[in-house]
Amino acid sequence: MAGKRPGSVTFVAALTWLVVVADLAAGVAMIWLYYHPDQVGGSVDSANLLWYGITTLVMGAFTAAVAAGLAMGSQGARWIVILMMLARIAGGAYALSKVGGTFAWQAAGEIVIAVVVIALLLGAHARAWFRAVPA
Repeated sequence: MAGKRPGSVTFVAALTWLVVVADLAAGVAMIWLYYHPDQVGGSVDSANLLWYGITTLVMGAFTAAVAAGLAMGSQGARWIVILMMLARIAGGAYALSKVGGTFAWQAAGEIVIAVVVIALLLGAHARAWFRAVPA
């Protein structure tokens, strides 16, 4: 038996669901702003909002699909989340360089959360628990 799920994994599962909610809200907001450019501040490049908004929605939906598996101890879900977090780091860096302005906080936060999630999923307690969960 796998034993009790480590607190770090529970924390990552909760963070993963928070990322889902944040992604869906931010994606919708960015797409709405793309279609309402008069609402966009002067420091935001609205041409990049549509691409980044759609990408954020897709990543949020995919993250939701694997979040439950992560909480149940799926080794595959763990690696998918790690790969997704690496993609989020790249996407956040792109957003910081291209979108900027109002959404810079979201991109920077995404990078920080992704680094924390990766570190926790690769930690010793998490590795041991995921290995012990029956497939």
